[in-house]
Amino acid sequence: MQSLHRSLSFSQGLGILVSALLGTGVFIVPELTVKQSGANALWGWGLLVFAIIPVAFAFARLGKRYPHAGGASHYVHSAFGATQGRIVGWVLLALVPVGLPAAMEMAGWFLTSLVTLTPAELLAVKLALVAGMLWVNLRGVKLSGSLQTAIAFSVGGIVVLLSVLAWFDVIPPIPAEPTSFNWGQVGAAAGLAFWSFIGIETLAHLSTEFKNPERDFPLCLIIGVALVGLVYWMGSWVTLHYALGADYSGPAMVYLFDALIGGHGKLLIGLFGFLSCVATMNIYLAGSSRMLWSLGKDGATYPALGKVNRHGAPANAVFAMSIASAASLLVFSVLQVPLEELIRMANGMIVLVYLLTMLSAVRLFQGKDRVLPGLGVLVCLYLAYTLMSSLWCIAVVYTGIFIILRIRKPKQTLMGAQA
Repeated sequence: MQSLHRSLSFSQGLGILVSALLGTGVFIVPELTVKQSGANALWGWGLLVFAIIPVAFAFARLGKRYPHAGGASHYVHSAFGATQGRIVGWVLLALVPVGLPAAMEMAGWFLTSLVTLTPAELLAVKLALVAGMLWVNLRGVKLSGSLQTAIAFSVGGIVVLLSVLAWFDVIPPIPAEPTSFNWGQVGAAAGLAFWSFIGIETLAHLSTEFKNPERDFPLCLIIGVALVGLVYWMGSWVTLHYALGADYSGPAMVYLFDALIGGHGKLLIGLFGFLSCVATMNIYLAGSSRMLWSLGKDGATYPALGKVNRHGAPANAVFAMSIASAASLLVFSVLQVPLEELIRMANGMIVLVYLLTMLSAVRLFQGKDRVLPGLGVLVCLYLAYTLMSSLWCIAVVYTGIFIILRIRKPKQTLMGAQA
């Protein structure tokens, strides 16, 4: 049986996760939370990091005990049977054609801040990016991990540098109106900021490709969440005290870069923002390809998708996901689906996957090990509550996949046993 190569080091895995979590939001989300909640945004980021820790620990423990390229799909399979596991797998695959166009829109925003492009030219660039990510992923996850590491720490380094320079009073802080502690604003900021932590599940697909998965995978998750939380908190702090209320147009990070370092902010923030978006899309393509490879290897779809090339990459699955991504870009561009709607649909799918994964951990673990996944269930239920307006779409997707799988295997029960 063909298997994926164990070529991923701790630093490369950490780079993949950090770049996936920083993603499209590192230069945007801190400003949005501060504008929405003021000083309460800093409490919101802190609350979010603590809330996401149970989810991260559950994924870490699951990845350590059940390392598998199927990630969340495999965990749910182990807990609730093949049908439920395959549903999660297909939901994750359906996420990519929805989430990738949204990320491409954000990448296009950064790119058009650097160069002027017509809609047709921008679409051509987006398709070229898909081709580039296809090439990178065909070369194996080691190359992909090296690129992710460089991009992630460059982007995070910019935010940290701006915060350090501001701390040493390179420019005077802007006096802010006193803000009283408000749980409503703290919760609103945490709810908005949560989407910056979507990406934990993608590293689970790569757990089998770590050189030492039992040691490195859990460390990558916990350290990655802590580092990303710190970077976002620092970005919010420097925006609150040195940009909010200032006279500028465009992103706050561009203004801060020009004020603290001097010139070229638009160029560098645009460039690194664009690269950060590409890094996020690349890790989702890598993760979804391995999800599809796992389904093919297990006989849930075409067996040809369960093969790897000489680099240890799931080549056929990478081609399939790249073609689906390119097709979705074309469709959503023609239909002009709003970015906000794409984000809501993608967020709903992720919350469903997280919830089922936390429930799987509760079922698979014993004794005290169930406590943190149980808290993760509560976190996911709250997030689902905030997405009530879009959950009907996710319910339709889930029900449709369930019916199709039941028709294909009518004798199989929900728990995966034969009736």
